[in-house]
Amino acid sequence: MIIPEETAKKIDGIYITLAEADQKDHEIWLEYVFLSWQWWLCVILTIVPWVVWWKYRKKESTNRLLYGAFFIIGISIILDSFGSELGFWDYRYEPIPFLPSFMPWDLSLLPILFLVQIKPNISPILKALLYSTISTFIGEPLFEWLGFYQSIKWNPLFSFPLYFLKFLTGYFLVSRENFEELIHS
Repeated sequence: MIIPEETAKKIDGIYITLAEADQKDHEIWLEYVFLSWQWWLCVILTIVPWVVWWKYRKKESTNRLLYGAFFIIGISIILDSFGSELGFWDYRYEPIPFLPSFMPWDLSLLPILFLVQIKPNISPILKALLYSTISTFIGEPLFEWLGFYQSIKWNPLFSFPLYFLKFLTGYFLVSRENFEELIHS
């Protein structure tokens, strides 16, 4: 079915408005954010946790740990993008202004804080509680206090079960006993 002309014009108008707003946002980012101390801190928080992880990870578990980390990254970016687009929160200092999610948090700090290989004999429920507590009651308020993040229509308590479920799902994926072998044809 072809979109009615009136509907197409409305969609085009909204797209033009969004593109203009994005352009203004990118101009502000270039003038006030790029190369500021906040920008440098974002870059450092995006790179350094991965360097530390690379050095101290359990080497024989690298692929398994990356599998869990990439799951956490994917889910974090999706949820963060939805929340930002729905106006629940906003970010003021992004390393790159083209994503609605906060790169240091979603691509680095959350997956590295994943805590799977630290104290492997501790209950995953306790680790999930620790992960959720650190992320919800320390990480988010710290980033809000520093001015990187602003909660608009979001109660931080809503974050706790989301972090808890992300951790447990990631933990489940990482702790699987085996992965099927790829069959070569």
